[in-house]
Amino acid sequence: MFRKLHLQLTVFCTMVTGGIFILLAAVCLFYAQDSIRGNDNSAFLRQLSAILIQIQEQDAISHQWLNQIQEKGQMTLFLYDNDSPLYYQDYHSSREGDALREEVVRVAREEYQMDIFHANVQQVIAHVEFDFASAGGEEYAASVGVIPRKGKYMGFAILYSLEKRQKEMDRLLLIVCLAGMAAIILLFIFSWFFTRRMLIPLEHSRKRQMQFIASASHELRAPLSVMRAGLESLKKTDDPEEQGYFIAYMEEENGRMQNLVSDMLLLANADSDHLPLHMENCQPEELLLNIYEKYEIIARKKEIALSISLSEEIVPDCLCDREKILQVFSVLLDNALSYTPAGGRVCLSLSADKNTLRFFFSDTGCGIPEKERERIFDRFYRSDDAHADKAHFGLGLCIAKEIMEGHHGTIRVEDSKMGGSCFVVELPFLLYR
Repeated sequence: MFRKLHLQLTVFCTMVTGGIFILLAAVCLFYAQDSIRGNDNSAFLRQLSAILIQIQEQDAISHQWLNQIQEKGQMTLFLYDNDSPLYYQDYHSSREGDALREEVVRVAREEYQMDIFHANVQQVIAHVEFDFASAGGEEYAASVGVIPRKGKYMGFAILYSLEKRQKEMDRLLLIVCLAGMAAIILLFIFSWFFTRRMLIPLEHSRKRQMQFIASASHELRAPLSVMRAGLESLKKTDDPEEQGYFIAYMEEENGRMQNLVSDMLLLANADSDHLPLHMENCQPEELLLNIYEKYEIIARKKEIALSISLSEEIVPDCLCDREKILQVFSVLLDNALSYTPAGGRVCLSLSADKNTLRFFFSDTGCGIPEKERERIFDRFYRSDDAHADKAHFGLGLCIAKEIMEGHHGTIRVEDSKMGGSCFVVELPFLLYR
C-alpha cells in the first residue's frame, strides 16, 4: 500500500511542481523571444535608416558600398533607377535572387499597395515594412519603397534575413527544454526521497498500530477465554463453593481486562495528542512520599527493603498533573518490586538544580541488558522472564513515557550503583512555579 502511495505522491508532486516550473519557463521564454524580436527589429530599422539616407544623399551608388552592406549575408538590396535595375544588380543576379525579388515586390504591391515600378515622384521617401516568407521557407524583414532623387526616383526592396534571429530563438527554446527536462528529472528524484521521508513516520505508525491491535487482541483473548470458561463452568455446577471460586476468578480477569482497556485508551489519546493533563503546583517531596507510603506494605510482604532519600536543600514546587505523575511512579515502583528478589532493596531519591528536577528509582534486581533498554518502552514488550506474570501487560513503561512526553520531560534507565537498574524521571525547569 505504501509503495503505491509513495509512487503516486512522487508523480503528483513532480507534476504539480513541474507544471509550475514549465509555466514559469514558458512565460520567461515568451518574454525572452519577444525581446529578441524587438532587438532584431530595432537593428533592422537602424540599418534601414542608414541605408536610405545614404542612397538619398549619394549622387552615385558605388559597388564597394553595396558589397559592404551585403557581405555579411544578412542584408539583400534590390535597387531600380527609374524602373531600371542597377548594373551591380544585373551583374550579381541569380535565379534564386530574381525569384525572391519578384515575390517581395508582388507582396508589397498586392498587400501594401506599394509599387516601385509605377511610383509618383514625391518629395519624401515612401516605404512600407513587413515580415516576409519566401517560397523556400526563409523568413525576412522587408522594406519596399521609393526614394525621390532630383526629379527622378529610385525604387528599392531591402530584405533583412531573420535566419540568425530564428537560430537564436531555437537555441533558447532548446536550452529551456533541456533545462525543463533536467528540472523534472531532478524534481522526480527529490520528490521520491522527500515523499519517502514523509511516509516513513506514517508507515512506522501504521506498523505500530497493527502490532498494537494484534498484541491487544492477544492480551484480551486470555481474560475473555477465562471468563467464558468460567461461565460455562457455572452452568454445569450447583455447588456454591465452586460457583464462588469461578465468580472470584472471573472478577479477577474482568479487573485485568478493565485495566488493559484503560491503558489502551490512554495510549490512544496520547497518539492523537489528546492526553488530558490537569496541571497544578505540587511538592516533589510529597509526590515521592505518597508513592513510598502506598508501596511500603507491599515491599514488606515481599521482604524487600524500601527506602527513600530526600534532598536536604529546599526543592521548589513543580507544575504537573499530580495523578499522572503518581501513575508514572507507580509503574516504576511496581516494576522494581516485581523484579527485585526477596532480601533485595529498592531506593527512592530526589535531586534538583536550576534546570531540572530528577526522581530516581533504584533497585538490586536482575538489571536490564543494554540491548533491551530502548525496547522496554515499546508497547506490549516484556522480557522473557516476565511473560508468565499476568499482572503486567507490557504497557506500563510505554504509558510512563507518553505521560512524561506530555510533561515535556524524559524517562530513561541506567545501571544502578546498588547493582540493579535505576530509572530516572526528569521534569524540565519550565514546569517550576
